[in-house]
Amino acid sequence: MAFFIATMGYTAGRPHTCRNVDAADTSLVDVSSAMKDRVDTLAVEQVALPARRIWEAVRSEFYGADNEHVVRGLSEPQVLRRVYQARSQHFSGNVHGAIEIPPLSTALNEAVSFFQFHYVTVNRVNLSKPTRLIDWAHPSLINLLRYNGTTIFVDGTFRCVPPGYKQCVIFMVHDRASGLYVPVYYVLSTSRSGDSFWDMVHFVVQSTDKQLEPAEVACDFESAIIDAVQTQFPNAIVIGCLFHLKQALRRAMKRFLIPEEECGIAMTRGVLDMLMVVDHSLIERCIKWVQREIRQRCDVAGIAYSKAKWRGFWGYFQRTWLEQYDVSVWNVAGLNNDLVARTNNPLERFNRELNDRFPNPRPSMATFVGVIKTLSAEYIPRLADVPRGRARRPTRERIQLPVPVDLPDDILDDSGDDAPAVIELSSDSSSDEEDGEAEQEL
Repeated sequence: MAFFIATMGYTAGRPHTCRNVDAADTSLVDVSSAMKDRVDTLAVEQVALPARRIWEAVRSEFYGADNEHVVRGLSEPQVLRRVYQARSQHFSGNVHGAIEIPPLSTALNEAVSFFQFHYVTVNRVNLSKPTRLIDWAHPSLINLLRYNGTTIFVDGTFRCVPPGYKQCVIFMVHDRASGLYVPVYYVLSTSRSGDSFWDMVHFVVQSTDKQLEPAEVACDFESAIIDAVQTQFPNAIVIGCLFHLKQALRRAMKRFLIPEEECGIAMTRGVLDMLMVVDHSLIERCIKWVQREIRQRCDVAGIAYSKAKWRGFWGYFQRTWLEQYDVSVWNVAGLNNDLVARTNNPLERFNRELNDRFPNPRPSMATFVGVIKTLSAEYIPRLADVPRGRARRPTRERIQLPVPVDLPDDILDDSGDDAPAVIELSSDSSSDEEDGEAEQEL
């Protein structure tokens, strides 16, 4: 610094190093309104998208690193709160209201209704909890059920249903033109009672304008659903899934604590499965043959035969598969192999495909609808590809069934203590949730 008499003041002896900031290249931009509109749009259109994912999307869009402006907008708590408020106002704060209006009610990328019906009725068992049925189906796939003499499949799955629901019942059809097994209806139910099964079958028939007249119906081994199917389709052949039957028998053996070695002998092809292929009138005689066959094979293998445990198993078999269910539901004697294969192959395969689409069990309602909507949309182009030569017709393996043995008229069960005994055990149903363990094929 230097003092000058002329100015009577100090002046910098060297040029000043500070520079004025040129504000011409920068500006303050308020994006609050634009962010609000964007958040509202994403909250309603992407119902299955979590609120935090919406925040990440708008943050990247409005606060990106390539933005040269000084931006004023919404903070993370403001965005999250606005997502919840937008969804609550649009869907009236009710998850069941959300599924009945767009975007959840419409098909994927189409202006057609994917939502079909929502039915609530009194639950006779518990009056405080009404039975709720909700159904979705793509209109193009519903047309496949209008043909006469179709083969349909009715099966329930449990792991992928939203909280508050007990099962999702899937109605599948075999499309003859393409050879595909196509899932058409997805019905969520809060109950597994006979009334609920009857209602869902009834409403599915109504939604096809009463044109659903199947020749064969394959379904799970559950009395309520078999009764509902036989009532609605009295002229159809009702066949149970042999895969589910094998699972049920194997679970029963485990509950009676039958050793694994003996279970393996019973589940070997040509032993227990012989009951599925002999004539209906020979079932009682065949049971004695199977009992003797298991004992003899155990003796040959040097395995101690669990007499009391097998006695309990055969008591269960008598009560469940001879008294609770009609033999014609699980015995395939007299049916050709094509029919047996057509009615047994697709059920467990599609259940695995559906469950694999959900990263976690018990998804939200929005996630559940989004997944089944995508699945339905995927089948539409596949149905057109095969007839037009753009894809090969799928090949289906034949069911390997044993050849029925000749049962002598005077066959004796040399395990006299193996007569069915009355043991208290709840009848098994193959619709129970699978224990996740692979079952040995018959």
